[in-house]
Amino acid sequence: MKRIILLIAILMLAAPATRSAEVMDSLWNDAVNAYTGGNYDVALRSFKQIEKMGYSSPQLYYNIGNTYYKMSGYIAYSILYYERALRLDPSYKDALNNIEMARQFTLDRIEDVPEFVLITWMRDFRNILSSDAWAWIGVGIFALAAVLMLLFRYGRTLTVRKMAFFLALVCFLLTSLSIVCSVSLRREMKRTDEAVIVSAVSSVKSSPSNSGKSLLIIHEGTKVDVLEELGLWRKIELADGRQGWLQERDIEII
Repeated sequence: MKRIILLIAILMLAAPATRSAEVMDSLWNDAVNAYTGGNYDVALRSFKQIEKMGYSSPQLYYNIGNTYYKMSGYIAYSILYYERALRLDPSYKDALNNIEMARQFTLDRIEDVPEFVLITWMRDFRNILSSDAWAWIGVGIFALAAVLMLLFRYGRTLTVRKMAFFLALVCFLLTSLSIVCSVSLRREMKRTDEAVIVSAVSSVKSSPSNSGKSLLIIHEGTKVDVLEELGLWRKIELADGRQGWLQERDIEII
């Protein structure tokens, strides 16, 4: 009797998850069909409904970005969702290509502050794969290192044991590198200090008030760092290092 009750309880818990998956599959199919048929408003509603259900993935954000890109007047939101897709998977080539196309329609051309070339190389290397991919690679290399350590312990000849020991050390180093890349990307995914300007025109002020001096004008689609929050105002920094205040409604956090 207890087993029957337990089985019923498990089935009752599994049922909502199954229904949720079925609903998401239905919404996804509806969105894809609407998108391919050129009904972008309908496609966007379905994709956004999936997002509201708590589901997130590079593919979902990429498709939302594509849908906004096809709709007139939403270039900032297309960039926002491409950025969100790349936040989850920096190696997503389609998102990388599409965000570059979308940025061609933005008005601001802001040059990045030059950084140490080694930092750029390290970040580019880390972004070759996703966080999950780096984690699985680390697990695989660690398993190989464990096998090599067994070979070092039980190898028949001194040459074999030396080679196994050397290769095991290399594997442990590569495992550490994979873990560092995975953790770093995971930390990037949780950042809340980057945003995209979504207002057509935003005035960057010298202080968090409408009476502040206007320092510059920036336009939709521009990516900024959020440095500070004060009421309905946000202190932002552009890629070239310029800083100022603008209203919260002008931006969307990536």
